[in-house]
Amino acid sequence: MLPLPPENIGRSDFQSLASVPNQNIKADSSHKRYFSDLEPIGDPDATSLAKRKCRSPVQDQADHCSPANRALLGGKGMFLQRMKAAGLSVPPFQCVTTQVTNALEQHPLDSQRLEPCFPGIGDEPEAEISLANIRERLNALLPSEQTRRDSWLAGLANFIVSDDFYEQVKDSEAARHIRDHGLSTSGPLIVRSSGINEDNYGDAQAGKYLSEVQGDEDILRTCLKVMASAYRPEVCSEGILEPMALIIQECINCLHGGVATSFQSFDDDTLRVEFTHGQPRGVVAGQSGNRPHRIDIFRKEGADSYQYFPGTISSHYILRKNNNGYSETRIDDADAQSNEVEQKLTDDMIADLRAMVTELEKLLLCPVDVEFAIDHLGNLFLLQVRPVTRLSGGMDFAMPIPKKTLAIGEGVSEGHCTGTLWLAEEQAADSMPGGAIVVAHHAADWMLEPEFLKRAGGFVFAEGGFNDHVAIVMKQEGKTLMLAGGQFAVVAAQVGQQATLAFARFKGEPGAFVVAGDLSGELASHGSLSSAFSDVPLPGAVPSRDDLSPPEGTFLNVTSGFQWLTDQNARLLAFFASGGGLDCLANPIKLSMSPQRAELLAEIRVRVNRLVQGAEAFLDGYHTFLLLAGKTDDDEVQSLRDEIPTLCNRFEALKQTIRSRLESVILLLDNGKNRQITFHQWLTACQQLQSSLQALNPKEAEQVRSVHELIFALHWRFVNALAPISQLSGQGKLSKDKKITCLDYTTQRNPGEKVPLLRPSSKALIEKFDCSGTVVIMDDVLIVNLELGSHLCLIELLEYAEGGKERTIRLKFSDQFYKDDGVDTTAKLKRMWFLVQLLKALEVDENADSMKLSCNAVAGGIIVECTRIKATENMQDAFEKLIVVLRDMCNVDCKMQYIKVFEGDQWSFSSLAQRLTGDVAAEADRFAFQHCLFAMYYEKHFSYSPDYLLLLPDHYQQFINYAQRFEECRNKSEDDYRQILMSNEITEETRREFLHHLLFLDARRTALLVEDVYPDLRDKYYVIKPSSYSYRLSFEVPPDLWLSGDKETFKKALLKHGLQYGSQRVRNDKDLVLPIIAERQENFEFAGEKMKNDKEVVMIAVKEDGYLLQHASPEMRDDENIVKAAIADFPVALIYASERIRSDKNIIKMVIDDSIVNLKCASKRVLSDREYLLNLIEKHCRVFNYASDELRCDKDFIRSAIYRNPDVVEYLSEKTLRMCLGTGSASSQQKNQPENAEGRSVLCNIL
Repeated sequence: MLPLPPENIGRSDFQSLASVPNQNIKADSSHKRYFSDLEPIGDPDATSLAKRKCRSPVQDQADHCSPANRALLGGKGMFLQRMKAAGLSVPPFQCVTTQVTNALEQHPLDSQRLEPCFPGIGDEPEAEISLANIRERLNALLPSEQTRRDSWLAGLANFIVSDDFYEQVKDSEAARHIRDHGLSTSGPLIVRSSGINEDNYGDAQAGKYLSEVQGDEDILRTCLKVMASAYRPEVCSEGILEPMALIIQECINCLHGGVATSFQSFDDDTLRVEFTHGQPRGVVAGQSGNRPHRIDIFRKEGADSYQYFPGTISSHYILRKNNNGYSETRIDDADAQSNEVEQKLTDDMIADLRAMVTELEKLLLCPVDVEFAIDHLGNLFLLQVRPVTRLSGGMDFAMPIPKKTLAIGEGVSEGHCTGTLWLAEEQAADSMPGGAIVVAHHAADWMLEPEFLKRAGGFVFAEGGFNDHVAIVMKQEGKTLMLAGGQFAVVAAQVGQQATLAFARFKGEPGAFVVAGDLSGELASHGSLSSAFSDVPLPGAVPSRDDLSPPEGTFLNVTSGFQWLTDQNARLLAFFASGGGLDCLANPIKLSMSPQRAELLAEIRVRVNRLVQGAEAFLDGYHTFLLLAGKTDDDEVQSLRDEIPTLCNRFEALKQTIRSRLESVILLLDNGKNRQITFHQWLTACQQLQSSLQALNPKEAEQVRSVHELIFALHWRFVNALAPISQLSGQGKLSKDKKITCLDYTTQRNPGEKVPLLRPSSKALIEKFDCSGTVVIMDDVLIVNLELGSHLCLIELLEYAEGGKERTIRLKFSDQFYKDDGVDTTAKLKRMWFLVQLLKALEVDENADSMKLSCNAVAGGIIVECTRIKATENMQDAFEKLIVVLRDMCNVDCKMQYIKVFEGDQWSFSSLAQRLTGDVAAEADRFAFQHCLFAMYYEKHFSYSPDYLLLLPDHYQQFINYAQRFEECRNKSEDDYRQILMSNEITEETRREFLHHLLFLDARRTALLVEDVYPDLRDKYYVIKPSSYSYRLSFEVPPDLWLSGDKETFKKALLKHGLQYGSQRVRNDKDLVLPIIAERQENFEFAGEKMKNDKEVVMIAVKEDGYLLQHASPEMRDDENIVKAAIADFPVALIYASERIRSDKNIIKMVIDDSIVNLKCASKRVLSDREYLLNLIEKHCRVFNYASDELRCDKDFIRSAIYRNPDVVEYLSEKTLRMCLGTGSASSQQKNQPENAEGRSVLCNIL
């Protein structure tokens, strides 16, 4: 195995990982100045390649990863220098800096010799023409001159590689510099591009420029070929030509070559190695039709293992000597699998790769993508490295992979798209439909051109790699890519059809598939919205130390002290909110890959320090607040004072922990000099720092294991301390009514002065609460803190709010998610959403600027704020609405857990924030809110009418009234629904709204009303979707599709959703209905009247489920064969037969042979037949129970029944027996009874 490099692995500076803006390095008019102070950058060495060591004789700045060094060496050169300085095994190389390439561009050219490439340029008045001059002109062209610009660029690219340009520059100082300071070797060389923005954080630009092996030509010519690749129109789509350095590197004659990537997703640190026999080009480019051999190395602490996956290698590249130079020659393999065993890497090679990649992660402190070579002696060389720019794992759907797919493959680039499957053809590229899914055996150059990529929706290839140039480009461009492998032919067979391509996580597991049709709506509704942080720092958003410190005199009285503590609590919790600057710690891998990671980490350092300072001021302020009680023996206050030293000690220990973890996290800012931890250790440090800041265990918050726990503990304490401190300090008036404590700090007012913020009517509303709470009244502030079951709310009325908000009302509503009260988190989040929608419906903000909403997942709450309210009275009105609403919110979460608010109904704090503050359509919000109201009353979630209903506008109250009326129809027929729905009292728009809510909740009863509400759909074939979560009908099969005669599509839709969603014509079409009933008999209930009278259809249904006889027509229920088939399956079905058949004693015998209980299904005429029943009673005493009411009250019948079967007395009440004794004698009765000795004896005993 190769020895590990030293622990101190390189130098970087504060800007080590900042991105570099596009910039042009212009030369002085005298191009010779570039060589006055220039030293060679590299390591000339004639020693054999295997024995060479990469020394660092270069300037110190060349080892830095700063913008200046990137501008000089380019991205590739900068990272190669860092790898070399770290002692890693890099082939000898030489950097041709941007100064040198710029000098070539500044070299004066003969304008006449440019004429063939640029007609008319010889007529220019300028005496001196150079590439730099031409480039400046190109950059100055207007966007409308794109065609001209592209033509000139193509001309420039061709001119640079021409003999003409070579002849003009070959004797220049720049050319001599390239030759004189090249590598001293007769072995093969490769020239690589090193653009200043190439291999950047967040922008890899993989494969954008050429790499070229030196042939038997001057090394200058090879350099010019690579340099010319920067002028191609397809790589200059943004209109700016970027400066480029060049790398001249020893070219390894490879036994194996490939790429290794250290992470596969945000939660998968599998090290994936892809390789092939020969040169790395066979893997790196991704356009050879190969599926590389693959090794997945699973990096678990102390238990590394790996798995080998053989690839399909149809071609590979070898290094071949040609005359005085070399070339990479393609070798096509006749048998792609024949040499699989020989192509495996050895255990030592795999261990070397794992060690090298781990060191590169440590060097760059992020996931890395490295190109490697293994020579024929088994030596490992690292050819280049770049930061990984995109990882999957940010897209999750709460749904399984569909059962019916065209293909399931391996995902490469995450995402999803819907479009036409289009078979790739370069000549027809311009006619490709926009958003199409490109289907090809493998990638090709033309598919990566920017304009084509913009138009394509996604890609399905048969073969390819996971981390080649194609894969990297697709990930950066956000294009979904799947490798279909053996299922490619199935996808290709569907070319021209609409399909959906997706690669993401489905129910927590990664998956990639192609499915026929449009699945975009279902995916959108089941998507889990991530809480990804922004890569853009937030300058100026950090509170100052003064902002977090109490002004002088704050704690001279209770009111100002309490107000400051309340405000400080909010200020500190704001650090944990989305956009508060600390959320990027939740995804440290993404942070490490960010182009602005240095700035983000610098911001984190400032914010963490401010948070700690603010928490310290909070603790000091709380201590001072307790001292306002003066000397006291009060047990409650003294207990709080006694624990102050403990809280202070715990916080001091926490600060030390935070300081240590923060130092580990901000290693990116230390110039790389003291970096002693691996990348994985850095990730752990980020997670630990976040825990020290934000973790919360409310039950043990006093342990102060995080800043959040300290904030939580202090808030609870100062709120509860307010009452005793006020009483002991003699400040304010203390009163208590039930569980509400009221503290009044208002000053004495003269008649006519401003009235208190708390009106008597508001106070009465608060007193109705059966909960604990505190009310603090000041001259210009009212604070109401209430504990409503498992949720908490704080309402503030501020006459002069902070930040110039003026008159403001603010609600902070949070839930104690850590408490197990039998209601899941989803229902609690739904309640928060419903609360906000209800406040909007109540127009709480009608006299304010607007309603502002924010969410704080760490604090478990939302904040609703209305600012710049016009008048105090308006603010008091809004307050009373809030009080009424909050009182009725107590158990709404219990109701909401049964209501699907949005499609998919997936909830998290991030999705709540998206729905409250994002771009959710107002129409979607309106439907969802009204549907909640409708469901609550239609499904009787409320046994009472909440008080807030009286505050809603009239149209909402009418809406709820109709929901209650529809509820009364639930046990009635569809005609009862129709009578209400089609009433002239309801407008057409409202009628349609009601229909959509009814379809959503009770399609079984109401789907047949669609054509009443939408008369234009009558006599048409269609199938509607169960719910579109909107006030628009959504079709599974639209009305116009019937014209194609595709009945199979209808059958699939009806089997999927049910016959009730078909139109009247569909439900009466035997060709459609019969196969549906045959497969799913329960659909017979929704068949049309014609089908319910069709003997064949009815017979198929009742033979499988006799219960369905109840839905057959009267004629079919009078058909003996139909009824016999039904009772053969379900004897009780006789009750649905006609009166005639229920009177047929032969059929009755069939059902009572199964169970005498079934006699109850017989007709009234049969159950009134005295002799028939007495004959049955003789065998079954229970028959007496099913006799008609008249017979069961007939004394003679009762006595006869007892004679026939004495056990009948078990079914007789004492009252009935006494009735039988009321008339007649035993002897006279006996004369009329059959000779039954046991019966006579029983009757005599009874009488």
